[in-house]
Amino acid sequence: MADTPPVHRAGRRLLLAAAVAVLICGIVLAVMGYRAQRPPAAATAAPKVMSTAAPSPTDTAPAAPAVEGPLLARSEPAAIDIAEIGLHAPLTAVGLDAAGAVQVPPPDPERRAGWYDQGPTPGELGPAVLVGHLDSTTGPAVFYDVGTVRVGGTVEIRRADRSIAVFTVDTVERFAKSDFPTQRVYGDLNRAELRVITCGGDYDPEQGGYQDNTVLFAHLTGSR
Repeated sequence: MADTPPVHRAGRRLLLAAAVAVLICGIVLAVMGYRAQRPPAAATAAPKVMSTAAPSPTDTAPAAPAVEGPLLARSEPAAIDIAEIGLHAPLTAVGLDAAGAVQVPPPDPERRAGWYDQGPTPGELGPAVLVGHLDSTTGPAVFYDVGTVRVGGTVEIRRADRSIAVFTVDTVERFAKSDFPTQRVYGDLNRAELRVITCGGDYDPEQGGYQDNTVLFAHLTGSR
């Protein structure tokens, strides 16, 4: 589930709560309050949005912080490159399945990853989200080495408009699925950022698979 309000939030008096269930490598991430920051014309319907109490007529919304850093026009991503770990992989748009979970491409010879298409494209304002498997029954999958990327490294996203969005890595962290930092990963932002999410930690088939998730956080620093 996802709430998709306008980019401009000034004067908005009601924050809708929503949930996106992201299924990766057998782990379900409860993603509460994710607000994909897109213009009204591009907004998609948010399934299963929870209702909230009506705001008081006297309520006022705080002004949104000033936008920082470069931004790019909307353009769907085509591929991800992380030279440090020798990663080059095609990206395919993924949405929500009938159960409200983000669909992750199955492992295949192309080592394809997914871009959550109800959120920003890489380079737009907000957190663009990429998802992919850690491994498969035949060996390492597309994001197997993401956890080893260094801070200050570069992630490049090739886009449909033939531009390349260049992101600088802020941190790469691992979180227990029971302690996932929802707001930090999916919350509102005042710049263009990227999230690369895969599995991590111990694999326990009795507990549903991998017990952690690895998240790479990066921000847009340029394009070419």
